[in-house]
Amino acid sequence: MSQVPPDVDTAPDASTDLEAVQLFFGIMSDPMNDDPYTGYRKLQERAPVLRTPDGTLVLTRHADCDAALRHRDLGKTDDMRGYLLTPVAEEEFTKAMALLQKSMSFANPPEHTRVRQQVGAAFATRHVELLRVGIAAQVDQLLDELAATPGGDFMTTVARPLPVAIMADLLGLPESDRATVTPLFAQFAAMAEPIVDAGVFARATTAQQALAAYFTDLLDAKRRDPAEDLLSRLAVADLDSAEVVANVLLLFGAGIETTANLLGNGLHTLLTHPTEFDRLRADPALAPRAVEEMLRFDSPVHLDARTALRPLTLAGVEIAAGQNVTTVLGAANRDPERFPDPDRFDISRADNAHLSFAAGAHFCLGAHLTRLEAQVFLDRLLARTRAVTLDASPERRAGLGLRGFARLPVTLHP
Repeated sequence: MSQVPPDVDTAPDASTDLEAVQLFFGIMSDPMNDDPYTGYRKLQERAPVLRTPDGTLVLTRHADCDAALRHRDLGKTDDMRGYLLTPVAEEEFTKAMALLQKSMSFANPPEHTRVRQQVGAAFATRHVELLRVGIAAQVDQLLDELAATPGGDFMTTVARPLPVAIMADLLGLPESDRATVTPLFAQFAAMAEPIVDAGVFARATTAQQALAAYFTDLLDAKRRDPAEDLLSRLAVADLDSAEVVANVLLLFGAGIETTANLLGNGLHTLLTHPTEFDRLRADPALAPRAVEEMLRFDSPVHLDARTALRPLTLAGVEIAAGQNVTTVLGAANRDPERFPDPDRFDISRADNAHLSFAAGAHFCLGAHLTRLEAQVFLDRLLARTRAVTLDASPERRAGLGLRGFARLPVTLHP
């Protein structure tokens, strides 16, 4: 998507409301806003099916987003220009896409199916559940560190280190390399944002290249000396080295960011909704539902994009081949047509078909693992504390593609 020009030329089957277009771009331009949901609701009410000046269709209703994510004629291309709202250098963009297009995130069936089957076995529910004891031990260790520092930052002490450790163990990263690799993924994550400074994008590309070189070397080492880890299994899978590396970057990066944002957003929501936090303490068995409500109420991922692979009709709109469709998951998850009283945080909400992990062929491969990490975290937090307090104003990270906190200072009270 491009930024808003003075004139809007759109087809008559989608909103031509210039104020709605400006509203959408205003929300996207304020990625640290603590409440994008008010803007989302205004957009849903005014122009739930919105065509931007460059022809991109923006969807905010749950039913429309769900249908788009599941539609077989809406898929991925090897070009993410339609997702970007700000220009980046062509050289940096080309360099980034050369690797990204090798991942299943930019593939469609049957190619997507082939790669996903090679990688997906490690994330099957039965395999993920075997990690529960190890996740609990890791959570306890991180909570010990946070408890030793009243007012410490939850994000840097618990929320990010937990998925880093779990994904690193799963893939077989040496302990000695993790401190070097982790900050590179934090820089790489900037590519997931629709609005990104050109310099930040260049640093993200540099981080991507460094990570690719590291994992290429590690993959070669696993081929020479395999171990019981996912990277060793991928080393002998029906994938070439570039495909393995691209998908490892996808898995590791997405596994870190989605889980860290879920933990941070979720804890912050519980702290700002003390009645629900008390309900959870009184009935820890509500933890699985609480995790789903955390995912819905303040989603760790707010945007997803598809491209029309051929002409189609969606939400009553004719879409040409090559046209981009942006699904605003954060808005869909607060859609009053789908969720009764959507702005109420309710840890016992039963019918909770949120779209935080997308839907369809590109449904998040690591959803089971992310859910398990969050559930175990809540279990251990409730078992080890009588209260948790927010010690200072939290600081949002700059992002809506991936929405979370940069800092969340808390104190644990045993």
